[in-house]
Amino acid sequence: MLIQHSTGRTMSQFCHLQFVILLSYFFWTSRVALNQEVHNNPNSGPNEGNIGYSYFFYQQPQYPRDCLEARSQCSTSNLSGVHLIKPDGYPEPFEVYCDNTVDSGGWTVIHRFQNDSLLFNRNWTEYKIGFGFLSHEFWIGNDKLSFLTNQNTYGLRIDLLSADGLSLYVTYDKFRISDEYGEYKLTSVMGYNGQKDNINRFLCPPSSEDAVYIFPNCSRRCSCTSGQFTCDYSYQCCSNAVCEERKNGSRCYCNEGYKGDGVNCTIDTPPSDCQDIYDRSRGSAESGVYKIKPTTWDREPFDVYCNMTDEGEGWTVFQRRMDGSQDFFLYWSDYKHGFGTPDRELWLGNDKLHSLTTQRNYQLRVDLVNRNGVPYYAKYSSFRVSDANVKYRLSIRGYSGNAGNYMNYFNGQAFTTRDVDNDWWRGGNCATQRWSTCGTSCGHNSGWWFTSCDYSLNAPYGTNCLYWFHLPGGICNVTYTEMKVRPV
Repeated sequence: MLIQHSTGRTMSQFCHLQFVILLSYFFWTSRVALNQEVHNNPNSGPNEGNIGYSYFFYQQPQYPRDCLEARSQCSTSNLSGVHLIKPDGYPEPFEVYCDNTVDSGGWTVIHRFQNDSLLFNRNWTEYKIGFGFLSHEFWIGNDKLSFLTNQNTYGLRIDLLSADGLSLYVTYDKFRISDEYGEYKLTSVMGYNGQKDNINRFLCPPSSEDAVYIFPNCSRRCSCTSGQFTCDYSYQCCSNAVCEERKNGSRCYCNEGYKGDGVNCTIDTPPSDCQDIYDRSRGSAESGVYKIKPTTWDREPFDVYCNMTDEGEGWTVFQRRMDGSQDFFLYWSDYKHGFGTPDRELWLGNDKLHSLTTQRNYQLRVDLVNRNGVPYYAKYSSFRVSDANVKYRLSIRGYSGNAGNYMNYFNGQAFTTRDVDNDWWRGGNCATQRWSTCGTSCGHNSGWWFTSCDYSLNAPYGTNCLYWFHLPGGICNVTYTEMKVRPV
């Protein structure tokens, strides 16, 4: 790669830079060099440079400022090789490689990368001072490059050589970088010219057909197809993936528990609950409907609503009442398999609830909202539902919260529905018992872990009918319920 002054100007002195680079992925060799051209005034002597004013006399310094001046000062400098230069303002002269074989010569080479013999993954200080060997691979150093390109207007040339021998070059009329204070920012690169007809052949030689290259920060994906080099700038890792350098190179990789190309990742092994989903997402999963498959569940994964906002996230919702849109006065089979809509009113299903709460130790949280919009909660440190053989018997303990310890009344009790009576009441089935509370006739009860016809959160939805004993401000004021579990 070369940088070079624009030609045909009379008001300033011009310099050229050349840079040589080998791009390892496509097996390229490239070079960058600097060159300074002096436009002679026909009326001046051999050491005078014409910048457009007759009264200006150019006095060459003790050391040339770049390779073009080195070539013009001495006829023996016409050969390519190592020379001493000293850009304006730089404290000491330093060695550079001068290339006098390209485009009239005088190019100061600032970089060469050709056979991957030198490590270029280096720190800031090394790139500042430079590294490598001028006769082989090297980087001249950002500090030197800054002084070099800021003493005049420079152009840039890049020479490339592919593995199959195809050579290519591009040039830019202006090239400049800032100093260390400006973090060596590329402040000017303008005026592109090059061998456009050969660019696709160079970038995509026959040996690279169907090859794919991912930029290190996963900002784009480039490929060669039918000899055409194209880049996808929309390439980015999805929320369940990470951009990393691994054995197969730098690209997007799906997180543990997911499979795919990193742009699209799907769950490999279904998560066992909402806490598993939250953990796999590294805390980025939001509340919504997901599929889970508890470790003891031998059927297909099923939909659940995951509450990722309440107290630590990762809650799997198994019951919700909010508007009375779902009938809860249903049968044993309905409560066994579940009913409703995951993000609205629902009962998850006793079979699923058993499988969910027996794979690990779970806690229960019951959220309630009264008719005035005041929230309450009851939390239990241990919650488990047995299987159908023991009638989905409830095990619960460890209350905390501000709603009152109502669930304790149902500890150890089997489940009852309108067609299967497992409660303690000798007068009939609590699920079919018509009842009134707080002066309101609420009709039939519904499926629950009844003892002797206590009120439940599955009762008919309506004024005064959803009931929670001990609730502050009135036990019949419940208008919203959500029951959910999470691993301890």
